[in-house]
Amino acid sequence: MSVETVQQLLKMTRLLHTNLANSLEKASLSTKNEKVLMLLDYLSLHEKELSRVLALSEQDAQSAAIHTWCIEYFDKHAIALDNIDYSNMTFAEIMRSIVTIHNKIIELYRYLALRAESVVANELLNNLLTLEQHEAMRIVRDAQELEDL
Repeated sequence: MSVETVQQLLKMTRLLHTNLANSLEKASLSTKNEKVLMLLDYLSLHEKELSRVLALSEQDAQSAAIHTWCIEYFDKHAIALDNIDYSNMTFAEIMRSIVTIHNKIIELYRYLALRAESVVANELLNNLLTLEQHEAMRIVRDAQELEDL
């Protein structure tokens, strides 16, 4: 997917979260480990919710913000969700993968927010950055609680 504007960025990250949710859900159907199953189910639901929130953010964003150009990041960095098979991973491996993906998205939002020239685009990107940061922390906290069961 070619990403040139903040609107396309929102669509890309929404699609990334949706695809991640689908991969996690698919893996949950074939895992035998109870804790891994609970983790996969939790993460799948969480990623679906993030996708929904990003769709709402896109709808609520001001036109000037979502039509801001952001192509320079993607000339240097690619964010893609490879076909990761979570069904054969341990609890820790799944969490490392999820945290890595979220950290890449956080890095993306941080980079773009620092370079946004318009106030509305900067505000939107900082809001997205804060959302991803808090959701990543929440995922880690909830996973640690689940692992302690």
